[in-house]
Amino acid sequence: MKKSLLLIFTVIAVLYCQAQVDDNYVYGDTGAKSKKTVQKSGFDWSRTTIGGGFGMTFGDYTIIDVSPTFGYYITDELLAGIGGTYTYYSEKQTNFSTSLYGGRVFTEYLFSNFPLLAHAELEVLNIEDFSDGSRVNVINPYVGGGLKQSIGGNSYFYIIALWNLNETPESYALQPNPIIRGGIAIGL
Repeated sequence: MKKSLLLIFTVIAVLYCQAQVDDNYVYGDTGAKSKKTVQKSGFDWSRTTIGGGFGMTFGDYTIIDVSPTFGYYITDELLAGIGGTYTYYSEKQTNFSTSLYGGRVFTEYLFSNFPLLAHAELEVLNIEDFSDGSRVNVINPYVGGGLKQSIGGNSYFYIIALWNLNETPESYALQPNPIIRGGIAIGL
């Protein structure tokens, strides 16, 4: 497993590296402009995104999931954000239903020359304990990555595969590794 991850990382790093940067600017040339721009200080709404995921399944099992997110580009490639989640779960055969809710903090690195992203997050879910009906908090640290499809500006669709680094019996019953998610981030 470690060798596979190292191989994937090496291939991505080799593809991402460039031998030279093509810069047409010549010192003293007033016709070309430097790539450096002056950054405004303070909060910039144009660097924010809203989005998340939404999913529904109907049949013997009914699952309705709503997971909104809010993110901010710290740099052009690094996005950090927060999100919430609510899931309704119902099973017809046992006449069981419950609600799961919680929140997450996340960060994503979006590769500028490739349709790839790396993702890390810490999620806290409040779930019903199946043994006695009480509610417990489950902490899930996730790492992974996936594909993104830019749709203009700071907006993109994504699909990611995540691995829970703290897989417990409760988290395994909810969603065993790997967890596949999809969604959208819309730049403001």
